[in-house]
Amino acid sequence: METEIIQNKKPGLVPTKLNIQEVTTNKQLKEFIQLPLKIYNKNSRYVMPPNVLTKDLLKFKNKKQKHLLLAYLGKEAVARLAVKVHTVEDETRLHFGFFECDPKHPEAAKALVDRAHSFYPELEMIGPFHFRQEDPYIGVLVEGFEQDPYFMMSYNHPEYDKFLTSAGMSKAMDLYTYILKNPAHHKDSVLPELIKDNSKKARENLNLSFRQLDAKNLKKEARIIAGIFNEALSENWGFEEFLDSQIDEMVFQLKFFLDPRMIVFALHEGKEVGCLVMIPNYNHIIKPSWGKIDLGLISRYLNRKKTTNSIRGYALGVLKKYHGKGVGSAITEEMFNVGAKTNYALCEISWVLASNGPMNELSQAMGGLHNKVYRIYKKQALSHKSN
Repeated sequence: METEIIQNKKPGLVPTKLNIQEVTTNKQLKEFIQLPLKIYNKNSRYVMPPNVLTKDLLKFKNKKQKHLLLAYLGKEAVARLAVKVHTVEDETRLHFGFFECDPKHPEAAKALVDRAHSFYPELEMIGPFHFRQEDPYIGVLVEGFEQDPYFMMSYNHPEYDKFLTSAGMSKAMDLYTYILKNPAHHKDSVLPELIKDNSKKARENLNLSFRQLDAKNLKKEARIIAGIFNEALSENWGFEEFLDSQIDEMVFQLKFFLDPRMIVFALHEGKEVGCLVMIPNYNHIIKPSWGKIDLGLISRYLNRKKTTNSIRGYALGVLKKYHGKGVGSAITEEMFNVGAKTNYALCEISWVLASNGPMNELSQAMGGLHNKVYRIYKKQALSHKSN
């Protein structure tokens, strides 16, 4: 099915048609994936995700209750959007993601949103997710355009916030990021006394011990991490538990992307009760290849340990039984000690829910400087589902 909107109706201009088409062929899928090449130039801060990653996130062959849309002006694609019906427990919503729009054609954004929502008007529309909240490249950047994105964090044109609000979207939640300096590399940066005091109490009262990731048992380690996060973060806004498929993806990431030193577990009586995961920032490796897996990317990847000097604070989780006992501070201090022996000079904590007061306070207590805001949008249901 195709939607047509007539543009350029002013006298003297030749009318053009904005066509919204659903992706049904491999040729269109390739066009969908590679659209950012037309929207961003190589001097921008945008980092094109590897095409294979975007394709994997889309899972195009699994088309059940999923729609990929392209907006064309004539034969040229100018915008894209994908939606998927997403059910968690008893709640079903329409997740949207992969949004890109040429700033010269803002009308395409509303046309895509309207067309996508028309498939399931009885559902609230929310995103951008790809297609889960815990998947990479979440949200639309609304503050911090003068700074480079970190690994698997999104970047976009400043106009996107206006495009989506004009399409009937409103803010559902903001996600904050914080930049930290490694005290071992910056003399003006120190671990606050509050963190040290809380850590000391936790270590003494609970007799905590710590360990790093065991790279020889990745499947087992992934299940431990997932178990901690599933319990610790279960009440966080929008959090979905890690399922077996996500655990398998985590094993892949642990093997190829993560630094085993930068995953720290806190143990009480021999059992893991908390975990802090950091992800090296590989955007300097990925960006020059603009989506391709080429020899240059492979060469940069093989030399990543020599060239990677920043890292991303991905997630901190402590089992609920141990909340308020300083375990989070203890893991944080332990990670600072580990990080002091590495080349990571900067860390971006990304991301923290705006509503997560304790984590925002901890990020600031560590000396974190608020540097970016990413936004999740929602659009209310248009109608009730007919019986």
